[in-house]
Amino acid sequence: MLKAVVKTRLFILLMLIATANGFAQTKIIDSLKKELLLAESSSQKQAAIFNLCEQGLNMNPDSLLVIATESYRLAAKEKNLKNELWSKYYQCIAYTTKGLIDTSLKIAEACVAVLLNEKKYPALLGNFYNQIGRCYMRKNEYRNAIEMGYKTVNEAEKGADILLQVKGKTLIGWAYLEMGQTNNALYWHLKAARTSKDTTILENYAILFANIALNYSSLRKQDSAFYYIEKAIRYSRENENLFSLSNSLAIQSQLYIRSGSPQLAEKLLKEVVSIRKQIGDPFYVVSDMSQLGLYYAHYGMPQKGIEICNEGIEIARRYKLETKLLFLYGSLGENYKALGNQEKYSEILEKIISLKDTVYQKNSSQSIAEVQTKYDLQKKENLIILQKLEITRQNYFLYGLLIFSFFSILVAVLLFREYKKRQQIKIRQMQEEEKQLSEIAVLKAGELERKRIAADLHDNLGAYAASIASNLDQIILKNIDEADNIALQALRNNSQAIVSQLIDTIWVLKKDNLSLTAISDRIKVFLQRISASYPKINMEVLESIHSDIIMPAAQAFHLFQIMQEGLNNAVKHSGAENIRIIIESDEHWKVTIEDDGKGITAPGISSFSGNGIFNMKNRCKESGWDIQWLSNPLRGCRVVVKPTTI
Repeated sequence: MLKAVVKTRLFILLMLIATANGFAQTKIIDSLKKELLLAESSSQKQAAIFNLCEQGLNMNPDSLLVIATESYRLAAKEKNLKNELWSKYYQCIAYTTKGLIDTSLKIAEACVAVLLNEKKYPALLGNFYNQIGRCYMRKNEYRNAIEMGYKTVNEAEKGADILLQVKGKTLIGWAYLEMGQTNNALYWHLKAARTSKDTTILENYAILFANIALNYSSLRKQDSAFYYIEKAIRYSRENENLFSLSNSLAIQSQLYIRSGSPQLAEKLLKEVVSIRKQIGDPFYVVSDMSQLGLYYAHYGMPQKGIEICNEGIEIARRYKLETKLLFLYGSLGENYKALGNQEKYSEILEKIISLKDTVYQKNSSQSIAEVQTKYDLQKKENLIILQKLEITRQNYFLYGLLIFSFFSILVAVLLFREYKKRQQIKIRQMQEEEKQLSEIAVLKAGELERKRIAADLHDNLGAYAASIASNLDQIILKNIDEADNIALQALRNNSQAIVSQLIDTIWVLKKDNLSLTAISDRIKVFLQRISASYPKINMEVLESIHSDIIMPAAQAFHLFQIMQEGLNNAVKHSGAENIRIIIESDEHWKVTIEDDGKGITAPGISSFSGNGIFNMKNRCKESGWDIQWLSNPLRGCRVVVKPTTI
């Protein structure tokens, strides 16, 4: 009778999950369902449910939630804590896929607290850390995600779980990839691929190869990108991994678009959409919308692109998927650019800059480095503790012998001297710490003063300058001669220039540090601002930033002003038709401002004069940089700025 009740309950459970919002069906899932129906004992049933839950990323989250809830009921009935926690883990995966990130985090963090108190089950703890990291990725908190990746790897090593080590390293690489630090991302993804020589483990985790393909695509190594994405798709199909298959197909469509084969991308995107509907994950749905919007921008359908991007932005905001907003706004900007709507394109650029600033504040390179340093130190401290314990054991043995020896008094004297020496060292350390605290206080005071000055500039000078510009725009004079009209126009232009300079100065002063990408984005905004005044000159910014270098605010301000002055000189004096600002960085950075104008007539800059040139040279000298004015091979001039250490 009891077995009949169990069989009936199992049948009802399978019917529920089969009808829960379009259950994603595969041969593996069919086989596991049969295994669940054939289960006789509670332990067999629990094991079968867990096997089915392992396919959680390949099914609709509502289906997974039904299974995980039944698993928790069984575990609670048997008072099996480990199985209860595993059931909660699968519930977290379901909530994450549904876009209920805060709910998933709340459950996972509560389970981590229990596991830390139990001090066992390292592999289970590592899986929870990895799941929390996935939640942080969707919340745009990459620093926290990287910390969870390190914790995942640490627990995986304790539990000798190879697959979990691969997942932890992949998570760290994913975070760096989303931040645009491609070299760091590739390092961690390749490190994950080298974790084990057992290829079957990696074949069952095909998403790793898809991430490697994305890295190589960002580095513009398309042959390597196609090699790894084809491997990811092959392994995904062989193992019926719908989650990694949909991601891999989306990436392959992106590669085809970039390589000029859009007709191949369309079929892939349709298959991706079909799989996404089965899985029902809004995180990747908006990702597909971003990719589709980019496709429309590049192939003559910007209105469709604008509609799909705005729909994706609405979904991303609804589910708080801040991670995807940068990509969606990027695609939206490309569509406005293709449509020729420069005003909207400029607005989107400003939003992208604001989002990048927010991402940088949450995920600064310094804070990420602190996470890595903390765990390196933790390993060293564990080793030191073991060494100290060994030394202490030996000392106890030695002291016991010395008690019965003739030299006990001598030992006491030596110990006293050692004590005094340590006290003196402690005093010196305290003095050094006090000195460091004083220096930190001075730095903080300087930062507060800088921010106060920025606020004063904005509230006082900025307001007055903006008022002057506004008043001048309203002045209408009649019967004035040409000279007065020219003077009035010059005054209007100067007042507008003051406002623009104040805006740029305040922007820098409000920051603690600025990345090269942020400076590049700002100069693009400046270029947009002045391009209307020079319609016959084509101006553009080209980037080749492989390592996003961080600069102190003062240096960032100098570089921005140098680029502004160089651009102003080119548009006013060169007679050029094309002006380009080229920003490059790898181990070092370099900025080049070049034009195809009349060029320079004498070598070097010694023959040049003017306050602008003088200020550019002084700014470089103060920052420890080198600046050169060079002739182009055919015509025009190049201004090259780079650190003197190169």
